[in-house]
This record gives sequence, C-alpha cells and structure tokens, in this order.
Amino acid sequence: MLRPLFLLLILSLLAAPVVAWPAVGSPSGQTPLYSLDVGERVIVVLKGGDEVIGEVVEETPDKISVKSAFGVTSIEMNRVDVVIRGEEVDRREYSQRHKRAIRRGSASGWYSLAKWALGRGLEQQAHDAFEKTLEIDPEHEAARIALGWGQVDGQWKTPEEAEALIARGWGRDGKRLIPPRENSRTPPRNPSPKPTEPKPDVVKPGRPTIPESVTRRLDPQDQRRREEQLERRRKEREKFDENKRKEYEGVPWSSRSTINSRNWVIECNSTPEVARTYRTIMEALHTTLSKMFKSPDVRSQKPIVKIYRNHDEFMLKTGMGAGVGGFYQPTSQNVSAYHGTFGLTGTTFTVLAHEGTHAFQGKKMTRMGNYPNWFIEGMAVYFGDGSKLDYKKKKLVSGLIPRDRLFHIQEKIREGTHTPLSKLGGLPRNRFGGSQYADSWAVMHFLFKGPETRKGHRFLVEYWRMGEKRRIGQRQFNNLAQKYYKDVDQMEADWKEYVLSLNAPPAGEVKDSRFNSLDFMFSIERPGPNWEFALDEIQDRDLVLMKIPGTRNEIRVRILTKAEDGQRPQDWIDSVALPDLRKKYTDVRTLKGDLGGLDAFLFEFVDKPPATKEESKEEGATDGDEPSEGTPGSRQFSAVQTQQEGPEGDGDGNGDGEAKDAEQKPPAPAPRKHRSYILVGISNAYELRGSFEMDQFASLLPDLEWVAFSFEKIQRNRW
Repeated sequence: MLRPLFLLLILSLLAAPVVAWPAVGSPSGQTPLYSLDVGERVIVVLKGGDEVIGEVVEETPDKISVKSAFGVTSIEMNRVDVVIRGEEVDRREYSQRHKRAIRRGSASGWYSLAKWALGRGLEQQAHDAFEKTLEIDPEHEAARIALGWGQVDGQWKTPEEAEALIARGWGRDGKRLIPPRENSRTPPRNPSPKPTEPKPDVVKPGRPTIPESVTRRLDPQDQRRREEQLERRRKEREKFDENKRKEYEGVPWSSRSTINSRNWVIECNSTPEVARTYRTIMEALHTTLSKMFKSPDVRSQKPIVKIYRNHDEFMLKTGMGAGVGGFYQPTSQNVSAYHGTFGLTGTTFTVLAHEGTHAFQGKKMTRMGNYPNWFIEGMAVYFGDGSKLDYKKKKLVSGLIPRDRLFHIQEKIREGTHTPLSKLGGLPRNRFGGSQYADSWAVMHFLFKGPETRKGHRFLVEYWRMGEKRRIGQRQFNNLAQKYYKDVDQMEADWKEYVLSLNAPPAGEVKDSRFNSLDFMFSIERPGPNWEFALDEIQDRDLVLMKIPGTRNEIRVRILTKAEDGQRPQDWIDSVALPDLRKKYTDVRTLKGDLGGLDAFLFEFVDKPPATKEESKEEGATDGDEPSEGTPGSRQFSAVQTQQEGPEGDGDGNGDGEAKDAEQKPPAPAPRKHRSYILVGISNAYELRGSFEMDQFASLLPDLEWVAFSFEKIQRNRW
C-alpha cells in the first residue's frame, strides 16, 4: 500500500513547477545566483519573513536590487531566503491588489486592478475588474471602452451592439464607432501623410532639457548657469533618493533600534537617525500637551511607539489596509506607524502627533470612554494636523490651521451641513464619522485660539475634570456653554463667525521673484514683471497663484491626492486624472514634457462651452452622485467654473421672467484654454496649470514653460 503512494508523491513533485529557490552563499566574482532578467517581476522573501515585490534592476553575486513603489531596494544575498518568480508572482500580487480594491471600494481602485491584470495577460480577471468598475461608476468611460462599448452620435452601444456593427464593416476610433463610409478598408495607394497626434492614454515624457522658449530669454552665460542648476538638481535628487532607499530598506524588525526616552519607548527599524528624530518628536509632543493639561498620570507604563521602516512592512506586520497611516491601542497604550508619506499632506509626523495625543490621553485620563468623541478626536486632530516640528529647537509648534480641515468645515457651515454644537457635544460614537473630525477640530481651535482664549481654556479644563468623575455628554457641554458663552446657541454663533473668518495659512513665502514652500517641498519662479503673485486668492487645493492683473490669465500650482501608494503613475493618470479631465473639459490632448527636469505628464484642454438651460438642469440632477472631495475621481481637477445656468422662468408661462433674468445676468465668460503639468509621486501629485484666454494662449505659453522649467522639488525629509 505504501509503494503506490510513494510513487505518486514523487511523480507529483516532478510535475510541479518550481517557482522558488533557497539562497545559498555565492563567492564574489561568480555568476549571479538566480540569473534573473532585468525588468522581471519577482518576490524576494527575506530570512526575517518580510517580502519585497517589484522589478529586478540588477542582480550580482552579492545583492539583488528591486524597484518597487517606494524606489529601488538593494538587498544583500545573505539576507535572502528565497526568490519567487514566474506565474506565482502574478498570482500573489493579483491577490494582494484584489484585496486592496475590495477595501477601497472605488471605481478607480477596480479600474487600476483591471489595467494591471490586462498588462499581465490575466484577461478574465481584467474583464471582471472592468465590470466591477462599471457597477460602481456606470459612466466610467475608460472601463466601457475596455469592455467593448462604443458610441454612435454620442449614444453608447453595448458590447454586443458594437460587435454587430463592426461585423458589418464599422470601425472603431477610441470610443467612437465609425460607419463604413468613413472606415474604408481599402487604403489609397498613395496616402497623404496624416498629422501625428499623441494617443490620449499613453505618455512618454521627453528627456529633461531647457525649453527653446526659455533659452531664447537667456544669454549664453545665464544659459550655462541654468544647465548647471539642472545638473545640481539631478545630483541632489540622486543623493536624496539614495538616502530614502536606505531609510525604507532599514533593517529587519528583529534588529530594530530601541530608544528608552523619558516618556516613551521608541522602536524603529529604519535608520538610527530616523529613530532619534521620532524620539525628539514624541518628547516635544508630550511637553506641549503637559503644559496645557496638567493632570497627574493614572498609568505608569511608558507607551511603546512602533515605527516600521516602510508601508509594506507596516501592513504585513499589523494587518492594516493601505488607507491606514497608524493607530493607537487603548489596551496596551501602544502606537504603531510607518516611516513615509501618504495622503494630501500626511507624514509619519502627523500620525505620531495624532495617535501620540491619544496615548497621552490614555496615560492621563481615568477612563477615556467618559469623554465624547468630539473631545477625544478634536484634541488629536488639533495636535496632529495642526502642529509641526521646529527641528532646530526640538520644539512642537501647535495651533496651526490644517488646510483640508478648514476648507471642509467652512464648506459645511456655509451649506448648513455641519453638526450643530447642541448635538456635537453628545454625539454617540456610532454616529461619529469622518466628517465630524473637521467639526471637532474647529471647536477645539475656537476654544484654544478663538477671540476669548481665557474662556476657552477654562471651558476645556473644566470639561476634562468633569470626565475624571463620570461619563459626560451634551448636558455638560451645554452647561459650560451657558457659563462662558451665554448659551449653546450663542456659542455656536460666535464659533461659526470665527471659523468663517479664518484663512488657510500660506503654503510658502515669496522672496524676490521666487515662491518657496518648505511645507509642500517645491519652489517656482515668476516668469516676468507683468505677473504678480496673488496668494490671497488661492482656492481649495491651490498652493500658489500668479496672475496678470486685469485679466483672467493665471498660473497656479495645486496638490492632488493619489489614494493608493502602490499605484503606478500611468495607472493613476488613466483611472483618475484623464477621466476627470474629460468629464469637465473638452479637447483633452496629451503631450510630452517635464517639470523642472522631472518626468511629468502634460495635458492641454479647453473649458466646455456655457451650458444651456436644459443641460444645467440635467447636470444639477446628477450633482448628488459626485464623489466627495479627496476620493479617487473627485473634483481634484475642477477649476473655477466658467459655465452659468441659463435664466429660469418665473412660472407664469409667459416667459417675461426669463427675459428679465436674461437682461440682469451677465453673459457667461468665454472658455479658456489650459495646459497642465502633473508630477506624480507615491501619495500625491503636483499640478502646474496655466489657464489663458483662447486668443492669448500661444503668446503666453513661453511664460508657463519658464515656470515649468523653474519648478524645483525641494529634497529633504518633511517630519
């Protein structure tokens, strides 16, 4: 009985494809261990259990270099357990990406998965992901095209209908189905050369050079100086990237740095310098909080702050999804995060300040559950989003205004969708969502920094003390509002007036003809004296704005959210940027270019003509389906709308109201033409956009090219 089973086992082992090989020592000078091809996708499994997925850059007897979303990681051979290659890599990576798409639940997430699967030859998986994209967003144009949909006279035809037309001699040009008379299958014998226009979904950025329009403005000496600038930037980027690679590569968790400071235990497996910086941050946070809240400790143990060397290891070790930057565990009092950047302006610093505030609360509060979420989370957002580190003085600067929170709460107050203070103070935890973080931050900022700070500070101290004895809610909030602000309604009126009066802090400062932003890590130069900086007119995601006074000609830099760290730049452009541009503009074209010597995506597009009354009504009926700000496919790329609604009738059927309104309303502005440079990073993207009058577009392009050439990405860690 044993012999047949034994033979079956041997045969099955011989038939199974081998996808992983153990690493063995290889003397220097010999051939590479695995004979991997450059560009081949592999999974390098380290002896500590960690994994690196990416494309092979180089393999030598001593190391393997793999390019992932976080850059090139060089791994010594003596640290490698196995290297997985072949179909198993695609299978495991597809499984990871599929889980990520489920967690995100967005159309862009599923579209990104579909594009990836298509590129790997996984046609059925790609088809299923495209179908899922359309389930979430039935109007997703790129997914429709991929599944075989097509348009005839602006009307969509199903894949079956489109296939039937093609079988009858119709052709396809992108989404358009072309009738036989325009799709002659017999080409002329001597066709005239057709002007080549770049495909809208393929971008091949040109090599970084000085644009001709820039060189024309420069004398030979200045041109040499500019070329030296490009070379200096290149070397600085290479040096910075090398340091970042070392930080993200770090060491195995078993070899992490452990720093026992006065109030925290810091565990970090990035570089020792990174670990020491995070110790400085956490001690500065504790000092700032202790000055404001002087309650004695109720727990003696020091919280452990675990900072993993990169995002992949954080997800691997903690089981958290891609959208989580860090968390606090009330039972252990510990904080977990990772070294890196994410979201619009998020860094490890903001996560540690937020979650570290929770750890401070856990150390000082007898029972955190006694306090409503507005107080717990409002305090964490106040010190998390509203603080920065003065690295030289090793001091935390708090009370700053986070741009995203401010824009969000101001919009809610104007629309009347904020949570009234008469409800926020007792809002149950199961009804406290992400939107209430902005409300809670705004209340905390009002109490800390409002027009009557002494009242606000007393309010907070008494509120804290109430929670030391019992569970508190709306009644206690109302009592304090009555004591210090007459009543809760008067407090809300004062609060709303104060919040609406706040302005977003400048993203940087102007020095001579340059704008420098250390918070957002870039610098640009004004193209000439006819352009003026207009920092008081910036909107939403704008970081800097330049204008020619008395005109609508503008140049601005904006920052855009890239929701998925691991998403390739081209995939993000295909699934988010281009669909959003096509939805809001017309004549969208893709060109070649670079931004400050860095590979960038370049687009041109035109405002849509003013909408008719019928179109405005249709558009208004679907506005509620727009995704919220900050999600993939959101209004990241929307500019100031040039369309205005047509005049409405007065309802009496005679049309006089329409005529009257038409006389009073100014005509809609003429469409402008735009050129947009987009530089895509791991977690966000910069957009440099020029918006010019149609008849002045060509003459002002050299000014925009000057700014694009002057764009400099400041290379440093933004703690």
